[in-house]
Amino acid sequence: MDYKGTTALSRFSYHVMVAVYAVMDSFDPGYARELDTFGIAPGSTVVDYGCGPGRYLAKASALAGPSGRVYAADISEVALRYAAARIARLSPANVTLLQIRDGRSGIPDRCADIAYALDMFHAVRDPTAFLAEIRRFTKPGGTLILEDGHQARTLTRKKVWDAGGWTIEAETRRHLRCRRA
Repeated sequence: MDYKGTTALSRFSYHVMVAVYAVMDSFDPGYARELDTFGIAPGSTVVDYGCGPGRYLAKASALAGPSGRVYAADISEVALRYAAARIARLSPANVTLLQIRDGRSGIPDRCADIAYALDMFHAVRDPTAFLAEIRRFTKPGGTLILEDGHQARTLTRKKVWDAGGWTIEAETRRHLRCRRA
């Protein structure tokens, strides 16, 4: 159910969600282009936190390049199986999958230049613990791109401010850009 702050979908719900993504992605094959605005540079260490079925992994891997590293973490074993299948199909050598257990991802401390959490922050039960974990593995001055998901922007901002450790640098229609304080 929950690993110190997040809720996993049921297996059935997860399979339905993946099917919906597949339909959406067939209509918009450029869905991952939003990563172009995140500032991922060659050699970057990137974290896709709450990676789900791995929709963004190929793009993140390409942007980070062969000298970069991409960590993809999720609480769901089903999600990681989908992501592993995607990685096997696409063969990016710089992607590592990790399961989040008890609120910890296994991502090394202070390694990430950029972390992003897309369409999942609304499901986080303990945003303070969640943001502390991301802060743990983000380098000082590192960036977090946080999508509201299915909650109001005012609530996303409040959760970030209440958690501490992050400053909100910029906002777009879809994301907050936060800097590790």
